[in-house]
Amino acid sequence: MTHVMLFNLLLFGACGYAFWAGGAPERWTAAVFVLGGIATSVLPFQQRLSYHSVFWPLLSVDAAMLVVLIGIALRANRFWPLYVSALHLITIAIHGVKAFQPDLVPWMYAGASSKIAYPMLMLLAIGAWRHRHRLNRFGSDRDWSPLRKPEYDRS
Repeated sequence: MTHVMLFNLLLFGACGYAFWAGGAPERWTAAVFVLGGIATSVLPFQQRLSYHSVFWPLLSVDAAMLVVLIGIALRANRFWPLYVSALHLITIAIHGVKAFQPDLVPWMYAGASSKIAYPMLMLLAIGAWRHRHRLNRFGSDRDWSPLRKPEYDRS
């Protein structure tokens, strides 16, 4: 249980920092992480611990998180959400490996699907720190990219 407490401490630390220091993409990503953590924590505990087969409720939480993270990555005026989305896609792929190869060792499935969250939290914290740095240096930092390119007057 120490690893769960450590993860929750890092989760709320990184997300709290992103809410405090980050722009809109950092805050949205932090909200996704916190809601994903809450949704995962309310799943049936005994079935989560077995890892002998694909845990479909956890896969559905991860898939919903991936959809939102990709949406943030497509609209954010930053690069780090792309990396977070790619790391979370690896988590989805690990579920796919377990579905395709059911005799995958349970501790490998559990470790691989849970340890990827740590670099994602680190990227979120670094992204919030860099946003704060750009605000201090330049006075502004645009959060979102425009939906379409502005049309210029060609006359």
